[in-house]
Amino acid sequence: MSVDFVVATPHDAVEFNDVYRNVTGSAGYLACNNIYNRVVLNEWYDINPYPDLATHWEQLDGARRWRFHLNQAARWQDGTPLTAHDVVYTHLHAKQMGYQGAMFLNDVETIVAVNDHTVDYHLHTPNSGFLVLLGNFIFAHILPRHLYEGTDWATNPHNLKPVGSGPFRLAEWIPGEHVIMEAVKNHWGPQPQIDRLILKIVPDRDECVRMVARGEAHIVPQDTLTRDRLHLVQGVPGVEVMTREGPGMALLDFNHGRQLWQDRRVREAIACAINRDEITELGDPGVSQAWDHYLLGSSWALNPEAKAPGHDTQRARALLDEAGVRADSSGRRGRLTMFYMDMFHGHKPLAQMVARQLGEVGFDVSFDGLASVDWSREVRKNHDFDLIIVGGSMAPDPEITATKYSSGGRNNMGLHRNPDVDAAYLAARQATTRHERREHYQGLQAVWARDIEWVPLFWYGMYYPRSQKFFGWADQLGYSIPWWHWGRIRPVD
Repeated sequence: MSVDFVVATPHDAVEFNDVYRNVTGSAGYLACNNIYNRVVLNEWYDINPYPDLATHWEQLDGARRWRFHLNQAARWQDGTPLTAHDVVYTHLHAKQMGYQGAMFLNDVETIVAVNDHTVDYHLHTPNSGFLVLLGNFIFAHILPRHLYEGTDWATNPHNLKPVGSGPFRLAEWIPGEHVIMEAVKNHWGPQPQIDRLILKIVPDRDECVRMVARGEAHIVPQDTLTRDRLHLVQGVPGVEVMTREGPGMALLDFNHGRQLWQDRRVREAIACAINRDEITELGDPGVSQAWDHYLLGSSWALNPEAKAPGHDTQRARALLDEAGVRADSSGRRGRLTMFYMDMFHGHKPLAQMVARQLGEVGFDVSFDGLASVDWSREVRKNHDFDLIIVGGSMAPDPEITATKYSSGGRNNMGLHRNPDVDAAYLAARQATTRHERREHYQGLQAVWARDIEWVPLFWYGMYYPRSQKFFGWADQLGYSIPWWHWGRIRPVD
């Protein structure tokens, strides 16, 4: 009998090439994790890399060169052998064109195929945290060179009809309804134990959760089940609700390209206006909480002394006056625009709270949730905002954050330009032991706190309602696979 595994997701696909552009959280984002492979795998909760296309690897030249030995059995789904030349082409072309897949390749000088199954990444500078960049995010996937080379990635038909190397192939996509993937028979890697992986597009998040409760779906993606929806699924026979502290935080970032935010006093004033006693109302003890540190409490690199300023409305007003951002006769200091990504449902109540709190010190804040495509255009590309509430993935290695907060970071939405931050990242990359890296990352947090580069708000939690009819979730496999990879899922008798 055919075995189907069903995911209820509120967001439809856009395409199936996340190396070209990343549509975070969409059905395409989920599908890519199962259609393609990466060189190595890292999961949020484990800093150790695991094999994927590479069976093993070597750190050479003091972490300036990384050599990966690829699985010689790897094949594309059209039967073509997957080789080192596919790896070289995918990542060098993404870097050359500035595509999403280049986000964590800033340190890469070149990539060389030593032979058909061995590839070297040559870096400009040593980077002892390079593996987590190569394996933690899905836009590090490898594409088939024979189907992409010489084409315009923006219009390549395989964006909609992908040919991957992963355990599932795309069978059908009906926009607004579903994405269906079928198991690849005689797959070169672990053989899938389910026949079809079905992503059902259900815009109503409540209904997504109810589908799991009714047995019509087996899991929902991140940020679909939130604390206010737990009653829809708790206590339902055959459904386990897995909860734990999340791998990142929600934070408030400034558009440092605008003159207003280039004055540290103004940034401190905003930080002082934040009232985490109110934000605490959104928390769930043991799962999520208001947060004022610059890394998570679970991080091996946490600096417990580096904290954002506490709530002090009077000081916030005084700092704004001192900086020349004075109130008019009606007590108002001007208008601000603030955005969040609408697919991260928990950011909306944070935006409402922050807007109200900044209103208490004289700002009129308009806020709105943007779809991922609009976010890419308005925030990442055009930088057309004053403030953003954004998720900051801080695990399993702070090196991940460099793309957002270093001067040359490809995801530097806030236009950060802090030489002390850049120096701390560089020193941590060049350090060879975890102890030395921790010292530099603790220094980085001290700089963030000193300069109020951004404002931590909330350490979010994760809620996963999942069917007990299946086994093989990431936590059950020691985080050796990503959360959104279901190639190891198997039915339980």
